[in-house]
Amino acid sequence: MPAKRNASLTPTRLPHVLAMLYGFAIVYASLEPFSPWLPPPPGTPFFLFAPPARWVRTDVMVNVLAYVPFGLFVALLHRGAAPLRRIAWGVAIGAAMSFAMESLQMYIPPRVASLNDLVTNSLGALLGAVLATLIARSSYARRVIYRARGRLFLPGHVGDIGVGLLLWWLVAQMNPGIPLFAMAFDTDSVMTVGTAVVTTAVPHDSAESVVQAAASAFQVVGVGLFVALLLTRRRNAGMIIVAMIAGALVLKAFAALLMLKPTVWQTWIKPAALAGIGVGAILLRIAIAMPRPVQVAVCAIALLSALGTPVLAPEALSGNVPAALFDWHYGQLLNYNGLTRTALLLWPVLTAIWLFVLAGRPAWGKPADPA
Repeated sequence: MPAKRNASLTPTRLPHVLAMLYGFAIVYASLEPFSPWLPPPPGTPFFLFAPPARWVRTDVMVNVLAYVPFGLFVALLHRGAAPLRRIAWGVAIGAAMSFAMESLQMYIPPRVASLNDLVTNSLGALLGAVLATLIARSSYARRVIYRARGRLFLPGHVGDIGVGLLLWWLVAQMNPGIPLFAMAFDTDSVMTVGTAVVTTAVPHDSAESVVQAAASAFQVVGVGLFVALLLTRRRNAGMIIVAMIAGALVLKAFAALLMLKPTVWQTWIKPAALAGIGVGAILLRIAIAMPRPVQVAVCAIALLSALGTPVLAPEALSGNVPAALFDWHYGQLLNYNGLTRTALLLWPVLTAIWLFVLAGRPAWGKPADPA
């Protein structure tokens, strides 16, 4: 028994994985659209010495909240560090990241570098570092986190990266402008008349609906098998997959209520996507009963098929961001839409690579309880 308990408390590299993934997200959201790269006009002061910009309450909230997770993950990197050192490390890395992004934004005219952003980002990193310190100092919180990580998911770096990919997918699904288990925006049922948003009864093209349903079905099979392969015990697969889908629905519904305009917030549920989810759930139940090496192949094929299916309907994949759907009038909306969509497009490729690494592990495929 003691050996099993110690194994469940084995140190994890999950904070490193989450800090890296979230750092990439910050870089993307800060520098999108990545063009045009132009030097500032002659005489333009460095953003630290420019006249202070007007403080906007919504901008302050977004900038603070955006860096809280980054400060949290960075502060958790050093196991056993003193509280002040942990906080200082989180604030220093968070402020350095924000300083680098604001400096680069000076060379992208569509973006605006601001001292206000640096201050609020640093404040967010500070809050995240303080939260990480409270978690690190709580023996109960550490025990719960380590045991849940050790008992549920594969050990080692492969398991840590898998958990990071799972959280990445779950967070990216929050965008209510993208149907659940889909990767493309759907704006066919909405049009703008002046300042009003009107839902239309125009039916979807049948071929496009089939493509959307197929993409959702592939996603259900691929994501579900990915979760099943990430777990240490097969008997937990069904419950956790259901919880994951329910969690994605709750997050997306909450985001829809918070971000979409009241006249259209219910339209984020798409019939074609729901049909694909139903078919995918049936196929997933069959696939989970297969041997694990077969699951790896089926999972990779399903995820890459989900990525390639929208090519059959390029107008869906290249559709514009449905800004008219959102009750949000700030530039962060474009960054949020672009970030979540790019994350969903990259996720199948990164997960397929993870699957190949997993399949190459020695003695893999022998779960603790194969039943």
